[in-house]
Amino acid sequence: MTQRIAIIGGGFAGLTAAYELGKKGYPTFLFERMSELGGLAGTFPIEGTRLERGYHHWFTSDTHIIAQMEELGLGDRVQWIESKTGWFDDGRIWNVVSPTDLLRLGTLPLVDRLRLGLVLYYLTFLQARRNRMADYESITAAAWLKKYAGQRAWDKQLGPLFYGKFGAEAENIPLVWFWYKAVLRLGSRKGLTKEVLGYPRGSYQVLIDALADAIRKQGGKIYVGTTVQRVVVENGAAVGLRFADDAASQAAQRELAGDRSYARFDRIVCTAPSFATLKIVAELPADYVAKMKAAKYMAAVLLILKMKQPLSRIYWLNIADRTIPFVATIEHTNFIAPEVYGNKRILYVSNYLDPSSPYFQMSRDELFNAYVPHLQKINPSFAPDWVEELWHFKEAAAQPIVPLNYSKQIPEYRTPLRNLYLANTTQIYPEDRGTNYSVRLGQVIANLVEEDARRGN
Repeated sequence: MTQRIAIIGGGFAGLTAAYELGKKGYPTFLFERMSELGGLAGTFPIEGTRLERGYHHWFTSDTHIIAQMEELGLGDRVQWIESKTGWFDDGRIWNVVSPTDLLRLGTLPLVDRLRLGLVLYYLTFLQARRNRMADYESITAAAWLKKYAGQRAWDKQLGPLFYGKFGAEAENIPLVWFWYKAVLRLGSRKGLTKEVLGYPRGSYQVLIDALADAIRKQGGKIYVGTTVQRVVVENGAAVGLRFADDAASQAAQRELAGDRSYARFDRIVCTAPSFATLKIVAELPADYVAKMKAAKYMAAVLLILKMKQPLSRIYWLNIADRTIPFVATIEHTNFIAPEVYGNKRILYVSNYLDPSSPYFQMSRDELFNAYVPHLQKINPSFAPDWVEELWHFKEAAAQPIVPLNYSKQIPEYRTPLRNLYLANTTQIYPEDRGTNYSVRLGQVIANLVEEDARRGN
């Protein structure tokens, strides 16, 4: 008898796992608690098209998701666009794309600019090999960068980014994180003077829809607005799901469970963040739970502004001035043509923080009012009446924070409970996160599930 596979979570890992298992002939049942699919890359309607709730793009190394686009007949939707990256400090915007830009970065003395450039060159081009991971995960980025790039480069250039992204954990982040960021970002250069990034024509929604359509054509079922309350465990094995008490979840319960107290499944893949997984699975042993808790999460708050005119000429503007309470502005329409959005300008204001931060608790309008004086630091002409519409999104599990030597602490895909698999961003290591790695993760999990099903494990 063909085994029924339940997948918890409708982000790219869950969608890909369902799609890949459907190709292999398994009946799949995907459950997403939100009203729409896509997870962190989910979209919302704007000016007759769609836009991601959180800014997204591809690097040239993101081969898994590009191949998936091709496989689903969306190859012509992939576009590669030259981007503009900048740095805001000392009251002005600096270009930071080419080596020449780095040499012109007047926030540091020349000798420190040279040291920083050599460090980036060393990490990116001389040490872009996985066999150095053991070295780079055993030392903090702060300690290594202070030693080789210099204290001034850390205080003025690098430290502000780490503190903006990781808060109180900034000086505990392993060097491997910065190493991979440098390899990916600088590796997406076209020559020395240009950076090209990818984006799907029509937004990520075109891929989300294509995956969902393919899953349904394979015979799979997708349930949105449906919350899993409990993974049912019997005799050390995951055997089914029980759903929450809301109407949509109970409708799924009645359809799939009938008169039983839970819906039976042969195998269950959970793509939820680790802390959310622990709320629905109580029987995991202590040593595995400790691995799941080894990585923490930073939350993210995003304010999206639809404006009459641009804030700057930069697509991705890193904020080094730590008196400003956000870490970056991403001006989407300095990357994708404003004509796509009715000639309006789209700006993301991005912030990473602890969920206890007041900025995480603020309403949309409170957050905007708090940000206005700081947006005016970037462009003194900016005024609230530039903004025609505002959106506000936040996510508690946006950025994994991993400890030193995390390769020895990553929770296994196959959990200690038979037939239960874990697949979330804490297992993407040493890469950070991103749709490309979520696609790869979904493919890996699908292969593991099939392998176990064939063996009868």
